[in-house]
Amino acid sequence: MKTLHELHQEGTFLLVNVHDVGSAVLAQHAGAEALGTTSAGHGFSIGRRDAAGAISRAESIEHAATICEAVEIPVSVDAENGWGHRPEDVAETIRLLAEAGVAGASVEDWSGDANIGFYEHSLAVERIEAAVDVANQLETPFVICARSDRAMHEGASAIEDSLLRLQAFAAAGAGCLYAPGIADEATLRRFVAEAGGPLNAMLEIGGGVSMGDAHAWGVRRVSVGSSLYQAVMAGFEAMVRRALTTGELTSDPEPLSYEYIESLMPE
Repeated sequence: MKTLHELHQEGTFLLVNVHDVGSAVLAQHAGAEALGTTSAGHGFSIGRRDAAGAISRAESIEHAATICEAVEIPVSVDAENGWGHRPEDVAETIRLLAEAGVAGASVEDWSGDANIGFYEHSLAVERIEAAVDVANQLETPFVICARSDRAMHEGASAIEDSLLRLQAFAAAGAGCLYAPGIADEATLRRFVAEAGGPLNAMLEIGGGVSMGDAHAWGVRRVSVGSSLYQAVMAGFEAMVRRALTTGELTSDPEPLSYEYIESLMPE
């Protein structure tokens, strides 16, 4: 089994985003090499919105720890803005995640506060530097995925700034770089060539970047965000509607057996 750090050194791998222990165990059994949490999937599954601060740092770390205890493959956490605006807040988050058994975390440059917006460039870099400083002091490698979210919020006009930020994050020592919202071949190829470190891209249901595309374009890591959780909920809602309207409970594909699922769960 490769560590999360090793997976980022060569080739292209899929980071399977899961929302709870059950989905994590099933993903591992299906062959996943590494897992990521999803703030949206976690939040929705406990009746919260996907907004910074909707789930506390303590809750998120406890959630991540239960997943780490249940699987053998490495887990990276969606740490949103690091649960704090100051570099020292981000540093403490990384320390606590590492203590919980986590192997990596993504840290965003979006503050989660509409009154603040995106962190000013120098502060965004300082926050990644603080995360990397803590990661470098750990006994086992811890991968910091530095995110620049402007392109996701503002579109093509933010691409140049996103690239500049990723370059600065790479210089600060981030082990993975991610600009959500960028999915076209030309831009991803450019980011692979110019960002300065291993790049993450998004695999979406029904379109976007495929694993084959990612490998051909030099993308190192491919994540799925909340897509799997949304697909599971789509199937759930559809079955409920059919049962209410037709009186029959049907599923395509066939449900996993109770015995099979139970056999995978930790005792």
